[in-house]
Amino acid sequence: MMRYHPLTILYRIYQFVKNNLIIALLLFVIKRDSDFWLFEYGRYAFLVIVVWRLIYIVWSWFYETYEWEERTFYLKEGIFTKNTSSIPFSKIQNVTRQTTIFHKVFRLTSITFETAMDGVDDAITFEVVSKKHADFLLKLVEVQTTEPDETNLKENQEGTELDGSESDVENPDPKIKQDNESKVVHFTPTKRDLWKASFLSFSYLAFIPLLGGLFDEIQSFLPEEKELDGLLDQFLASKWLILLLVVVGVAIAVAIGVTRTMIRYGKYEISSNNTHIFINRGVLNESYFSIEKQKVQGLEITQSFLKRIVGLAEVKLVSSVNPNSEQSAVDVNSLYPFLPMNQAHELIQQLLPGYHVESGMKRLPRKSLWIKLLRPSWFWLLATGALFYFKPRVFGLESAWWIISVILFVWIYINRILDYVHTQYLVTNDQLQWRRGGLTSRLFITKRQKVIEMSISQSFVQKKFHVASLSTVNRSSPIHVEGIEDVPVEFATSFHNWYLERHDEVQYHHIP
Repeated sequence: MMRYHPLTILYRIYQFVKNNLIIALLLFVIKRDSDFWLFEYGRYAFLVIVVWRLIYIVWSWFYETYEWEERTFYLKEGIFTKNTSSIPFSKIQNVTRQTTIFHKVFRLTSITFETAMDGVDDAITFEVVSKKHADFLLKLVEVQTTEPDETNLKENQEGTELDGSESDVENPDPKIKQDNESKVVHFTPTKRDLWKASFLSFSYLAFIPLLGGLFDEIQSFLPEEKELDGLLDQFLASKWLILLLVVVGVAIAVAIGVTRTMIRYGKYEISSNNTHIFINRGVLNESYFSIEKQKVQGLEITQSFLKRIVGLAEVKLVSSVNPNSEQSAVDVNSLYPFLPMNQAHELIQQLLPGYHVESGMKRLPRKSLWIKLLRPSWFWLLATGALFYFKPRVFGLESAWWIISVILFVWIYINRILDYVHTQYLVTNDQLQWRRGGLTSRLFITKRQKVIEMSISQSFVQKKFHVASLSTVNRSSPIHVEGIEDVPVEFATSFHNWYLERHDEVQYHHIP
């Protein structure tokens, strides 16, 4: 059994301080002179929690160990209650590596092996680990189909984590060496791509709260209100000064947006080999994501309203990972979110040759539009009821409540009409894809063998119009449900027969 890196203790203390810094500032700085019982006793409770947490972090490190044997990780933890969990390599879906500023200071990294298992212990997280040992663990898992010599692996690694340093031998077993030359780089953003990302990500809007916070800080140094009104009148009278300040403000906002985009996407790279897809990104906080191609459950191509205007899209990989780790807070399973549509389609075929973005999709019949328009909007009814009861005054108008209700009604039905226009569907030999959306659009693609459940439903109105609703379920956590409404009954029947052919594509294991 091996212990985690000793700097794991410092990292957990750093995380604890970062997560509770605001509470500490509130209790001991902002409300330090408050006699209110909540703040007075809260300070003592906070100090007790801090002392206990620090003791627990140090103490628990001695009881947390891990090892691997027969292509399975074994984890042990717990001070008062011992807990042992085993996670086979075959259950690992995604691998995430993150190198924060903390890790860079000590030239370390973190790595998380995420699984599709349910429960608390369904991910293996190494919060602090050397890059050499992280590479070793990554290659160890990636070659799960081979039979590495566990004895040699453990002998070469024995004692390395106990004193915080790893062995100089990078790959003790030649069987787990990976040929990096077989990895093909498919996409790296150009300067033009980064400028587009800076504009469409609205990173420059971060300047607005920054400016508001700066104004609050310097407000005490400003003249009195009467003098300030006089200065404001003089400022408004000077058009050149206004223009200068607008130009400076725009320049600062653009600089902030570009800087944030460069930090996030400056080192972005999408690559793959025969079995895996790899995504690297980040300058200050680096992240690495890998997923086995055969474990991709489907694809999503999404477009916001602005992205549709400029012809860009975002491609997401649907997998059965349970994103409960801190590293999963970053949407690492998303490919570059500002890809031109043609390039997005090409990238899908390069990364996953089995998937194809087919053209010639079918549209809904005209009767589907009438069903969408006749279907009542419960949200609008509830919102109108609330507006009628409270009758809020907006801009001094007493009749503002019904104006808001009318605007909301028009907005909802415009979206329904756009959803009818944009909804398309298609089923090929072994693949289904359908597109939905109003102002935004989303194209979902999956394989028949990846769909674990399908259902057909009909409401009373749909029966009258001879249409139905379809839904599919893909393995994910939570489960990934897709649906399309108001398709012809003939298509729903053919879709059901198409899905039944899945029996010939999936291998079933009978448990005696």
